[in-house]
Amino acid sequence: MQVPPVWYPDPLSLDSYKEIFFGAFYDESYVSLYGKSSSYQARIYLGSFLNSLIIALSVSLFSVIFGAYAAYPIARMNFKGKYVLLFSILVVRLVPALALAIPIVLFSKKMGMSDRLITLIFINMSFVLPYVIWLLQAYFKTIPSELEDAGRIDGCNRFEVVNKIILPLSIPGLVTTAILAFLLSWGEFLFALLITETETSYTSTVVAAMFATAVADVSYVTIIAAGVLAVIPPVVFALIFQKYIMSGLLSGAVKN
Repeated sequence: MQVPPVWYPDPLSLDSYKEIFFGAFYDESYVSLYGKSSSYQARIYLGSFLNSLIIALSVSLFSVIFGAYAAYPIARMNFKGKYVLLFSILVVRLVPALALAIPIVLFSKKMGMSDRLITLIFINMSFVLPYVIWLLQAYFKTIPSELEDAGRIDGCNRFEVVNKIILPLSIPGLVTTAILAFLLSWGEFLFALLITETETSYTSTVVAAMFATAVADVSYVTIIAAGVLAVIPPVVFALIFQKYIMSGLLSGAVKN
């Protein structure tokens, strides 16, 4: 915002983080320290952060569960219209979200489902699930079919083969897909903005945008602080599961 640019903060300050955390839990203490109340956006940001975490984790979990059972028959079974079904799933993923925004919002209001986290979970799943199915069906193809044949010889049915053989062997692919699904739903803004109406269901992306609503007094530093906090969950997930991510991405890259 300055010319020449300032490369290092002077003075170095954590006031924006204090505003977000004090505003959420100890607003009276913040008033006593700084002589003013924290902004409304700062007071509700951590709550919206939790809402985003609930939505992203739910979408990630259920998308992988449903996607795995949908991807297995596509990867392993031959049936009429298999490739038509597979590309139909891809076409759903290619439809722009903006083209579906109005009917989805009107339908959610008609059903009394607006301003609810469960609605955002279903909406995000509808866009993430095709992506998950495509990734997992490609990963399942890399698992040797002889392992399934051995299970079938030992008396396992298809469902038991999936639960006892395919899914345990697919943990790297499942974790990689879950993290990608988490990232896709974590940063979702359009439907979160259209569906949420009160602070009980606001997501972090919506509240971060609200920091810039006051044109005369835009707190750029607080916006950036909120953005830094929003980056933490994906980074933590990536660090924890990095070995699964690498093995999942590289699986099937080389054919013997």
